[in-house]
Amino acid sequence: MGLPKNPFAIGKTAVYTALALLFSMIWASAFMAVKVGLTSSPPLFLMGFRFLLAGLFLLGFARWRGSVLPDSFTEWARLGLLGLLNNAAYLGISAIALRHLSGGMGAVLASTNPIMLAVVSQFFLKERLAPRQVIGFLVAFVSVVGVMNGRIGANDRLDSMLLVLLANALMVAGTVLFKRWELKHDLLIITGVQLLVASIALLVPSLLLEPVGAVKWDANFLGALGYLVFGVSCGAMLIWFYLLRSGAASRASAFLFLNPVFGLLMGALLLGEPLKDSDFLGGFGVAVGIYLAQKTG
Repeated sequence: MGLPKNPFAIGKTAVYTALALLFSMIWASAFMAVKVGLTSSPPLFLMGFRFLLAGLFLLGFARWRGSVLPDSFTEWARLGLLGLLNNAAYLGISAIALRHLSGGMGAVLASTNPIMLAVVSQFFLKERLAPRQVIGFLVAFVSVVGVMNGRIGANDRLDSMLLVLLANALMVAGTVLFKRWELKHDLLIITGVQLLVASIALLVPSLLLEPVGAVKWDANFLGALGYLVFGVSCGAMLIWFYLLRSGAASRASAFLFLNPVFGLLMGALLLGEPLKDSDFLGGFGVAVGIYLAQKTG
């Protein structure tokens, strides 16, 4: 048996896939952490304070490494808009919706992101999908719909589901802009600035509208906050922007179809949310869909 034609390319693909799987797992777990944090804090304060701490940490670390801040108004404006779309709007709205959604359903709905992105990428990013990739997206999407249909109930309100779908659309807009602008700054700077902008956008209305004085600084709040700051806002977002830089946006987002699988399992293990037979069947369909969506021929 001969050697691979390009072992370096194979190794790069393996690293990309491993990081994409790690991102999807962390992203799905974030819904569980938010659910826990919401027991002690209103949603905008939880997310805004999280963004503030994560942004300060990343920018401080970036400056310590010698990374350079943007030097033009255009660059700052672009990062600010990305922060509003990718963090303040997407995650802020999602946190509000999770007051009336199970953590598992939140992860399920997040997996509609690849479908939205695959459609708009055809027009705005000129990323053409091969027939096998289209089939893969459809298989994964149908599987997700099957999981959703089996879980709609009193604890998963339709209006909250629609809010998450709106939040997904805003993140898709942020993803498209990130790819089109091709920002060259250190990913620590790109992520940190976005987080600080998002923190201001959420903390101002939180202080004006939410009962911030009633926040309980207990183990639930501090534990959820710590995980959201370092695991999700720092870790997962850095991985996400790396994936976008290293491959097509539709390829990176295809791994979000794994959110239902990871999310439903974590919801059952960590929050005691029930699992159904349709969840396992849907999970298998999602895995098949992602396999097909990663093929280029």
